[in-house]
Amino acid sequence: MNIELFIARRKALGLSQKALSDGICTQATLSKFENNGKAPAIRIVAQLCQRLHLQLEDVFPTERVADAAVLKELGQIEFDLITSEFDDAETRLNRITDKPRHDLETKLQYCFLKGYVAALNQHPISDVLFNFDQIITDLDEQHATIYTQLAYCGTGIAYQNNHEPDKAKYYFEKVRQALPSLSLETTASVWRVVNLAYYTGNFYAEIGENAISERLLAYAIKICAESHVTFYVAKIKFLQARLSTDAQQVQDLLNDATAFARINNNQQLLKKITNYSNSR
Repeated sequence: MNIELFIARRKALGLSQKALSDGICTQATLSKFENNGKAPAIRIVAQLCQRLHLQLEDVFPTERVADAAVLKELGQIEFDLITSEFDDAETRLNRITDKPRHDLETKLQYCFLKGYVAALNQHPISDVLFNFDQIITDLDEQHATIYTQLAYCGTGIAYQNNHEPDKAKYYFEKVRQALPSLSLETTASVWRVVNLAYYTGNFYAEIGENAISERLLAYAIKICAESHVTFYVAKIKFLQARLSTDAQQVQDLLNDATAFARINNNQQLLKKITNYSNSR
């Protein structure tokens, strides 16, 4: 790892650690990389290198750089989950099944997305659990990353779709308890925390525990507002509309959901909102 070149380029461009890390990661994360060689996720380093006009190959061994193409595809797959393009997500996953995954972060993200796509496309529950078990019992054995919570949430979705609410609740309750302590230091972590709040809120709404659901959805909206992230807002507003009993509030929430769905080109959600509005 050529950290010396990285630091030299940052200083040559007159960038402080704070300026370089702004909008990408925390200054502490960058400091640990420069001072202790503790490399963050490769996607973060890729963004930092881009800001420094460096290639990943300039800083990292070839093996880690080989993951970059896979990570780019995984990023699109994760966005497909936000916009409910589950078929496209599965097609993209199938294309990279045999691609190399050297970095731990790449392996974790791959298993998380493969498990979620299987759960949301209602594959056999054994296929879903196989992917999440790899995270919980192997890749994140110490349960030190958000991927364990994503695995719990995905397992809950699988049991929810399998009409086993007691088993689903066991996993969603783990997520609900962990949510307040999860880090929001990167855009990716914000997406994932909101993901957890949304799907957990959706489950509690389905079993009739609306007060819990509403608190989770309000928390998700708060994170979106504070982090200036709009991608999940449409889905959250739509779920809030379905929970509300006030006719005017329902209409306002549906209008908000429609506006955000259009901004983010979420065609699947726009169809659901239209169908729901027509059925009222």
